[in-house]
Amino acid sequence: MIRKHIPVFFATLFTLALISLLAVACGGDDEGPTPTSVPLTTCKPAGAVVPTTPTDLPAGMAEYQSPERGYSVRYPSDWKVQPNTIAVQNIAGDAFFTTAPLGTVKPNFSVSCAIVTVGTTSQEFFEANLDLIEKLSGSRPEIEKTLDIDGKQAFVITYSVRQERTPEPLNIEKVEVFFADALGGWDIALVVPKGQLETYRPLFDAFVQSFSGA
Repeated sequence: MIRKHIPVFFATLFTLALISLLAVACGGDDEGPTPTSVPLTTCKPAGAVVPTTPTDLPAGMAEYQSPERGYSVRYPSDWKVQPNTIAVQNIAGDAFFTTAPLGTVKPNFSVSCAIVTVGTTSQEFFEANLDLIEKLSGSRPEIEKTLDIDGKQAFVITYSVRQERTPEPLNIEKVEVFFADALGGWDIALVVPKGQLETYRPLFDAFVQSFSGA
């Protein structure tokens, strides 16, 4: 289920644990394939995506163009992209890691797409995920704000999770942006150690606003 090149960072492991739960909300389970009478999205563009070389990048920024999912996004050029890091049930995506010194939690962005029923709205996708986030984090996050991403309404939430481990607990803060389009249900996320959210939030907000779908 999970590809072998997933980095061994607690933040990523936490993200994957959450995504495993969210996959259930989006239709992934162990009961066999979804009946063929239910049309599903593909998370893949209809035609092949050939990455191009952008010529208008601001200083200090790079652009990643996903050949699998057809989106593009701009990120700090000194960060490291790890394509196809996320592969859980019906969800697949990419991670972007800071090159700051390795710690217990390595701050990262991620972009993932979930296969959902054709016609699923951003509101429906968000609410299905919110129910399971409540089970994991112990409380139901409030909507921080709504955004327009690539012409689609998106919902933003911020929450924290405490993960018990030895010798001390792991405290993580996470921002997630949920929306849906014709390809699937999208989740753009930021994961950081508790107390570092404000440091990385401006970079993440720019990352989200740069998203462009196929």
